[in-house]
Amino acid sequence: REVLQHSPMALRCLKAALNADCDGQAGLQELAGNATMMFYMTDEGQEGRNAFNEKRRPDFDKFPRNP
Repeated sequence: REVLQHSPMALRCLKAALNADCDGQAGLQELAGNATMMFYMTDEGQEGRNAFNEKRRPDFDKFPRNP
């Protein structure tokens, strides 16, 4: 349950990071792309940044959880 409180996109990036060593160059490129997308182009990233700036806990419950 504790893990599920975090950003779904961040969890996807973590999973890609754990698999990156097995996937070689393609895995590393996917990891870099996901991290960039998460920070710059998603509502999740914006919620995380805003929560940090406002010194509050982020609310990631409104975002879909995909495996």
